[in-house]
Amino acid sequence: MIPVIDLFAGPGGLGEGFSTYQIGEKCPFRVKLSIEMDLLAHKTLSLRAFYRHFIHSGVPVPPEYYLYMAGKTGRGDLFEKYPEAANQAENEAICAELGGDKWPDNFFDHKITDALISRKQWLLIGGPPCQAYSLVGRSRMLGALKDKDGCLVDEGRQFFEDHRHKLYEQYLRIIAKHWPPVFVMENVKGILSSKLNGGFIFPAILKDLRNPSQIAGNNQSQEHHTYKTVSFVTGREPEKNNNEFLIRAEEYGIPQARHRVIILGIRDDIHSKINDSILSLQKCGVEITVSDIIGGLPAIRSEISRRNVTNADGWKDYLESVRSQSWFNILDSDVRQIIDQSIQKRRKITLKMASRDKGRDLPQSFRQWYHDDNLINLSHHEARKHMSSDLYRYLFVSAYGIARNNSPRLKDFPEELLPNHQNAKPGGELQNFADRFKVQLWHKPASTITSHISKDGHYFIHPDPVQCRSLTVREAARLQTFPDNYYFEGNKTQQYHQVGNAVPPLLARQLAAIVYEIFLGIA
Repeated sequence: MIPVIDLFAGPGGLGEGFSTYQIGEKCPFRVKLSIEMDLLAHKTLSLRAFYRHFIHSGVPVPPEYYLYMAGKTGRGDLFEKYPEAANQAENEAICAELGGDKWPDNFFDHKITDALISRKQWLLIGGPPCQAYSLVGRSRMLGALKDKDGCLVDEGRQFFEDHRHKLYEQYLRIIAKHWPPVFVMENVKGILSSKLNGGFIFPAILKDLRNPSQIAGNNQSQEHHTYKTVSFVTGREPEKNNNEFLIRAEEYGIPQARHRVIILGIRDDIHSKINDSILSLQKCGVEITVSDIIGGLPAIRSEISRRNVTNADGWKDYLESVRSQSWFNILDSDVRQIIDQSIQKRRKITLKMASRDKGRDLPQSFRQWYHDDNLINLSHHEARKHMSSDLYRYLFVSAYGIARNNSPRLKDFPEELLPNHQNAKPGGELQNFADRFKVQLWHKPASTITSHISKDGHYFIHPDPVQCRSLTVREAARLQTFPDNYYFEGNKTQQYHQVGNAVPPLLARQLAAIVYEIFLGIA
């Protein structure tokens, strides 16, 4: 058994991938400690730790777990009935902030030492929060600090001194204190181009990761090591091209064009033992599409917010009234025809705003991963509310996507459907909002599921114009490759946020196969 310590764990995507990697009937990796500051993500982590207790013990997951997912029993009742699993979950998942004022460094050091139980071969995984590195996040945060003339107030000090820039130093400190044989560090693509105090961040981070005690201080440990920082894509340490650390998830069987920087760190003495023999990710060869993964889920309808429309007939009537809109008649005939077809289909069916039906079977190659025969029903498959003006936009965008096999840019919109924002109007800076509304396409991988999905669904419009809505939490979770028995705690907004911040578990499981071979080489 190889213990895993998961920092900045989020809802547990990395940990799920490593803990489900199998050799025969055995799972060699076991998450022994996960640390997450967000209360709801922590609750999700601890519930999954509870679930894994039974999986790794070789006994059936109790029916009460599935009753809890179905909303038919409480979490307290579930944990009280199975105290051993509850105790393991409580010890494994810690709600605390690394680098915060409340928890001193030695609190985390003691937790790590206790979790490892003197084992020398173990794995550190995780990544610091993404917001300060994200291209979109950086632009948004800096924009908020500009004065009316577009100049940064106080040279943007509030942004550049944001503690999230340096949270990776907590990762470094733990490496320099505990010297894991292997670590896996994940972050957003934007980290490759992000700057701090005028210099690129990423080369500095690599330098620090290769010699962590230089930053963490020599007082962390009597040991001293360096690390090789290896690309999962090539199986080697890049000499010049740091883009080799970038993993394009859709190339490896993930139904989503998610591009993330993931670094494989190997301690110097371990690297010398394996003679630079490191496997690399193997491309899938075929794209896994939105249709493959969510096409079989039950059809549901959107709900109209801020209007007195609560029943299905009123919803149908509102969408059918699109024919009376002036912009409808100027649409190209192929788009107009698809909208007409959606109206005809909508008349023949009655859709609810949520469904617990498990839907049609997945393709056989994915059934074993997503499906669980013990599920009573499907969780998290409920449409969010949309403003009436947005419903017309969703209808247009989804019909356009089918007609053109592409998502329209704002320049393709009828003027009446453009968002009520000065830069989105003709003559405005359209490029800043060019893909403000994006439909997912049935026959392509999804675009990146991000935490922004918690704010609105404009970038994540369902491809079916009949349903006229954005993705549900379950659909987003499936595109992130979370199994259907993975339950996200909190309200809908909090669930979306957790899903968007996660590493796809099926990608993490492929990383686990590479890491496992390293441990085999030093056994």
